[in-house]
Amino acid sequence: MFAMLIIWIHILAAMFWIGGMLFFSLVLIPSMSGLSSPERNGFMSRIGAHYRRASWISLSILLITGLTRLYQLGFSPLTAGNWIWAKLALVLLMFMLTLLHDLVLGPKSIQISRSTTGPHPLQQTVRWMARLNLVVGLFVVLAAVYVARGY
Repeated sequence: MFAMLIIWIHILAAMFWIGGMLFFSLVLIPSMSGLSSPERNGFMSRIGAHYRRASWISLSILLITGLTRLYQLGFSPLTAGNWIWAKLALVLLMFMLTLLHDLVLGPKSIQISRSTTGPHPLQQTVRWMARLNLVVGLFVVLAAVYVARGY
């Protein structure tokens, strides 16, 4: 019963993480195209701050439940399949991209958007980094499906 609870919590956290990134890129950003640059920047700063907090909670839950699940399964690096290694490598990449986006480049991009009116190359980099993080997250889910199915 505890193992199923851990899996359920893990899946809910993954749904929030991936769903949030999909919502940002497919719904929120496109729907803000009619706003002025200062309105859009202020709105994104406020939403980003709220989502950042919630997403780091989600990532923490994913890390804790994932490690718990590996422990429950008696994870051994010598007997693990290739897909678990792919998933772990992608999770590490996703975590590093998130750190870079949230703690370094994102805050710089916000400062730039408040001080200039035109687009800045760093802002484009931050947008592409967020998209890359979404793609990596989707591949984490794919790897998780392969792991769950025993490949």
